[in-house]
Amino acid sequence: MRKSLLSLAVLGALSVPAISFAADAAPAPAVAAPDWTFPSSIGMVSDYIWRGQTQTWGKPAVQAGIEADHASGFYAGVWGSNVSSHWLPNANLETDWSVGFRNAFATDFKYDVGGTYIYYPGGNFDKVAPSGTYASSKLNSLELYASLGWKWFTVKGGYMPTKYYGWNVNNSKPNSGFFPGNASAGVTGNTNGAYYFMGSVSYDVLPSVNLAGEVGRESIPDSTGLDWTWYKVGATKTFDGGWAVNAFYTGTTGSSAYQSYASFDNGTDKRTIDQSKVVIGLSKSF
Repeated sequence: MRKSLLSLAVLGALSVPAISFAADAAPAPAVAAPDWTFPSSIGMVSDYIWRGQTQTWGKPAVQAGIEADHASGFYAGVWGSNVSSHWLPNANLETDWSVGFRNAFATDFKYDVGGTYIYYPGGNFDKVAPSGTYASSKLNSLELYASLGWKWFTVKGGYMPTKYYGWNVNNSKPNSGFFPGNASAGVTGNTNGAYYFMGSVSYDVLPSVNLAGEVGRESIPDSTGLDWTWYKVGATKTFDGGWAVNAFYTGTTGSSAYQSYASFDNGTDKRTIDQSKVVIGLSKSF
């Protein structure tokens, strides 16, 4: 919790016996907190997991982000990570551009509303070999979100007015081989309007140890067999200098469509996208 320098000065004055001197020097003016701050971080994880699904084909990821935070609660930021073109056609980089407003109220409550544009440079289904397999459909998507928290508990939901990461009846319809884990699963119409909802807890059991968990549900409109529920539980240990290590266990239920998924790069490599696993990470905050 932030404390102003003025508050600290007052507390310090109250703890010292009051002695008056005629030649007392004038007190130094309080230093106001800056209107803008720019928190940033860089880190590495053993696998980039998004809502229970690997985005790096089970491989490690390097991730970094920076945010501009205003004292009013407004913020804007960008975050990036490597991803795998095995799972995301012709994409090797994900960048998330976010803008929103968050604040606290009634002492223990907090809220956050905003939007994120997920941009994959070059990511497009028309790049899948052999040429002409799929029509052009970019992966870029927009997601709007809102959350409400109380102390250690938060509920959050999001809505995607754009199509779901480029999925449509051309590239992901049922019985097309797109989802080998469940041949009848697939997109049957327009995927605009995908949404999710989730609940999470985060509790400091020690000054430098945090336990956290979450469970959520992803829903894709005009589809069959593709919705899933994800869950995650883990711990984070922080150190001096902004360093932190964390580990969590993640998994999903509700869909078999993402099992034995064939690589977009070669069509032969296969991986279960939502495999249950333990992920570890190391990060540095600035």
